Amino acid sequence: MYFILVQVIPCAFTKLHQYRAPLLTKRHSVPIYIIKYSMVSTYPTAEGNARARCKKTNKKNTNSVLNNPKMFFVTLVFLCGYTNGFALPFEGLYKLDIIHYNDFHARFEETSVDTPTCRYNNNSCIGGFPRLYQEIHTLLEEKPDSIVLNAGDSFQGTYWYTLLKWNVTQEFMNLIPHDAHAIGNHEFDDGPEGLAPYLSALKAPVLAANMDTTEEPVLQGLYKPHHIVERKGRKIGLIGLITPDTAKLSSPGKVKFTDPKAAAKREAKILYEKGVDIIILLSHCGLEIDKEIAKDFAEHIDIIVGGHTHSLLWNGDAPSGEPVAGPYPVFIESTENKKHQVLIVQASAFTKYMGNLTVYFDFRGDYVKWEGNPLFLDRSIPEDQTIKAKLAPYAKMVHEAENVPVGSTENTMRFDDCVFGECTIGDMLVDAQLEFAKKTANSNHQLVSFIQRGNIKSSIMQGIITEGSIFELLPFNDRVELFELQGKYVRLALERSVSDAWGFSPFKGPWLLQVAGLQVTYNVTMPEGNRITSVLVGEQSTPLDDEEIYWVTAPAYLSDGGDGFSMFRDGKQNSKDIGRDQKILELYIRAHSPLKIKTSGRIVINS
Repeated sequence: MYFILVQVIPCAFTKLHQYRAPLLTKRHSVPIYIIKYSMVSTYPTAEGNARARCKKTNKKNTNSVLNNPKMFFVTLVFLCGYTNGFALPFEGLYKLDIIHYNDFHARFEETSVDTPTCRYNNNSCIGGFPRLYQEIHTLLEEKPDSIVLNAGDSFQGTYWYTLLKWNVTQEFMNLIPHDAHAIGNHEFDDGPEGLAPYLSALKAPVLAANMDTTEEPVLQGLYKPHHIVERKGRKIGLIGLITPDTAKLSSPGKVKFTDPKAAAKREAKILYEKGVDIIILLSHCGLEIDKEIAKDFAEHIDIIVGGHTHSLLWNGDAPSGEPVAGPYPVFIESTENKKHQVLIVQASAFTKYMGNLTVYFDFRGDYVKWEGNPLFLDRSIPEDQTIKAKLAPYAKMVHEAENVPVGSTENTMRFDDCVFGECTIGDMLVDAQLEFAKKTANSNHQLVSFIQRGNIKSSIMQGIITEGSIFELLPFNDRVELFELQGKYVRLALERSVSDAWGFSPFKGPWLLQVAGLQVTYNVTMPEGNRITSVLVGEQSTPLDDEEIYWVTAPAYLSDGGDGFSMFRDGKQNSKDIGRDQKILELYIRAHSPLKIKTSGRIVINS
């Protein structure tokens, strides 16, 4: 007696993807079902049939038609149209956990939402390496197969890096079981020679697919474009990117940076052709570039773990009170395959948050569902005391060095005043740039100076000004540029300065420029782009001439178009670096202490 058995079983995803036919691939979005008709004299097990159907083997099949005339098989493969609603049963999905953070910026000690270090020992203190370490290891105990990723910019941002450079950074980064690091632009702040020993010391792979070090041999062999890790029998591809703006933002020597979009697509294709069907892009290019990659270059990319723009992706109101740049994750539909969505995540910066994402994939490597949200690293999360003890000797060195006095001030200068108009701390900064530039510029052109509100990171309190005070104020030690700029671009920049206002009674705005060498009056009741009432230049109060050439000083971030000031980038000519903002300010403070800075009416806002 024979039995006819009909079974419909989706192939087990853990093995099938390695052996599928070229046309039955993930990006064609067709689930594969095998319907098997068996005539057997005994009832086979479902488990045995499933394994037989999905496992490649070199063993002789003793139950084949050729070996057993009483048994025959008819196997049909149906290609079923895919819809977004399709999903295998929950227990059939592949679960991938990702722990990620970005833009660490030397936060070895607690930080705060507004300042690089935590000045007051209270609940405003958040983050810091001991807390980051603690939470990563807590999650790894719960989810031991997690992938741990660092999206770059571990250097620069506190006095820890100024004093201890790469040495302390590599020591503590190596205590976290990373699967990969991206390289951030700030990793080049001390040139290729300052980066090479760090990369050599890191235990985890360093990834950069769009970086050419042909002319910087010190970096060769210390990074690679992609890396493959394995979790629960599944291969996961990791690709790294660095912002091409590194050439302008830092000091990379002769390193060349290629198009990140083309590099991402190229490396993803290589991984896909190797049979890797879950691919993560570890990007230090910023949220907008990541979105462009996801839309037009990510046919084979599933997840982008980002950094560089310090974007807080969060669902709902952020517990830190910071602006939210979008949901977590951001979903972008691929133009190359409308049924393929790319997930983008980023977790603010400075160890304030840590990313925690779980994604479920089907057997083809397609996203089915997700879970998670960044974790806010406030004081409800304990610091690891062993790590804190390891940091203690370094902390002593850092605190002693940053407490060296530079000068003094007779009045407190608050950085949060700079959203309303002219502010004393802004006047000090642009006056310092202007004074330093006068010693450098060999020209009869009128000299003016700018700094953006976003570059002013902390207040200077009445009394002694220390090295640490300067560093907290200007934590990124930005380059200051001197360049020629036509008057019409100066006018455009000033109009941008009072755009996108947060309020008008009084005026409060995110982009307000502090100025030296100018007197500008605004009427913010007028439409954007027409709010300037007058602009007077220099001690002679000459009206701004749109055709005239002026010498301008500004931080490199601003002069390269940062914060939407593209007119600086588009209009500047004959640009040159004249120094770093921290040193320029230190020289000014030493020369003019005790400081007693008062606003002088150089910015007037009528509302």
